[in-house]
Amino acid sequence: MADIPDIPPNDPSHPRWLLDLDEWVIRDYKEIEHEVVRDGYGIISYTWGRWASWEQVPPDVPKGLQWPVPLVKDLPLGLAKEVVSAMSLRYVWWDWMCVPQVKEMQEMTPLLEKLLEAKGQEVGKQMYAVLYFALLPFLSIWQSHTDFSYVLRVIYKGAKRSIVWLHCTRWGTDSPIETLLKDKLPKQNLPEYLDDVDDLLCKIQKDEPWLTSGWTLQEGVLLSETILLDHEGMTLRDERFLHSQGQASVIDLTAGLTTFAIRIAKAFMTFSEPNDDGHYDLVVQYIHVSDQNYYRVAHFLSRLLRSSLIAYTKKTPLYILAGKFSRKYSAEEDQCWALLGALDLGGFTPWYEEKPDMDRVKSVFFMNLLQEHQWSMLLVAAEPGIYQKYSPLPWHIKVINGYYLPLGIFFDVNWKPNLPALSWSHPVPRKSQNDAIHIQTSTGAAFTLLRVRKDGTALCRTYTQYPARDDKGWIEISSVVRVIPSSSLYFPIADLESTSNMPGARCIEIIPTKEGTQPAPTGRFNGVIGIWATEGSLEEIQFIKFSMLSGA
Repeated sequence: MADIPDIPPNDPSHPRWLLDLDEWVIRDYKEIEHEVVRDGYGIISYTWGRWASWEQVPPDVPKGLQWPVPLVKDLPLGLAKEVVSAMSLRYVWWDWMCVPQVKEMQEMTPLLEKLLEAKGQEVGKQMYAVLYFALLPFLSIWQSHTDFSYVLRVIYKGAKRSIVWLHCTRWGTDSPIETLLKDKLPKQNLPEYLDDVDDLLCKIQKDEPWLTSGWTLQEGVLLSETILLDHEGMTLRDERFLHSQGQASVIDLTAGLTTFAIRIAKAFMTFSEPNDDGHYDLVVQYIHVSDQNYYRVAHFLSRLLRSSLIAYTKKTPLYILAGKFSRKYSAEEDQCWALLGALDLGGFTPWYEEKPDMDRVKSVFFMNLLQEHQWSMLLVAAEPGIYQKYSPLPWHIKVINGYYLPLGIFFDVNWKPNLPALSWSHPVPRKSQNDAIHIQTSTGAAFTLLRVRKDGTALCRTYTQYPARDDKGWIEISSVVRVIPSSSLYFPIADLESTSNMPGARCIEIIPTKEGTQPAPTGRFNGVIGIWATEGSLEEIQFIKFSMLSGA
């Protein structure tokens, strides 16, 4: 029996292999650790998978590689070597060269079995888990050895420099991405500008796969100040790029669009004011003209939020989930697992199955997401009763599928201190009444929900998300109107400026399941609402625990 080549032992604190560009050879990290600690290593983010031909072998594979890598037409390894060399580092982490690659349906051998175990461990370090169905029977090999709470983002955190290779883009050719980065679209006519932005985003997503991959959504968040290189490995320079010495970086892809999205959202807020003074703003003027204009801009804002290019940064969970609409995933589970690093989630081990149980995947993902991000996960609008499409769905489905648009685009949030904690667990099958997010303090102390007294004076502003044919939805903001006393309960989560000499609070509205002097400690979640009330107009009701139900 032939000897099995040695595979370096695993260390979860660093990658197992690095590529030596000078010698064009794969190195055991331990053998070069002193140099790497002193000089650092680089990392490359790219998207070649769709062009990979596993039946052909590239002519210039690095020495010491123990697994096959595919040939990619028009993207030779020599070109990649030149591009990666732009980081001016001898050692780089390149997933095809540093994470074992296995062809689909490859025959199992003792070496392959060892490589599969190593692959799982390296996958854990980079939060990069595109696994072929051929590997599925062997996942148990690496699951027991991978502690994601410890190794989360090890590869990215350990890198000294990084690049994003937009290999389908060439600077200086009026590419859609360059048009976006340099803000070249004419803005004299607002309706035409909205159409031009729509067209530009469609072209970008068609032409550049880096902006449609689910995994690069996460990589972009983790590598936000990484420079963008085109097909030839060139940077794009302009005085407008503030982060990387005048070179375009990942954050520049989102900066202009995010600023414009905030401007649109502010226009809707201005429009909702009873005596707005925003008539000098072109967007406010436009939506003032007709309902048709209002709907057009509201739908446009929704498409921006779904583009995955708005608030493309850490700690923006609702924006990242909304952006999933524009991304593609090779494995169904990656709709969740590909976002773990971007959402700062860890402490559990992802898994893959030949027939994915996505309900279980989304349950575990949502439970951890809510535990990490708490009340920010509930900054969403209500759905109108006659148009309810998502409200009847379980919490973990409607949130993780990205159905909710983030209300945070419309306002800043000044959170109230010491809010009680939120928790959720998967509901018992066929018992939707158990599908609830629970409010409870860590000490078991009581907290207060509010209700407008029948003789009270209060104002409110509501936010409503309407469904759309393309499943992207759109948000309508009401004017500030008088509250009609009802059974609704309000839980204050953030401060609001006073209006009409009334103090205010941003609240979660809850429709109690049982009315009365002391409502039942359960109710249906009905989105965020702004409430202003005169002194004595609000009744305070104490609870030890309250459960916000999903469903209509």
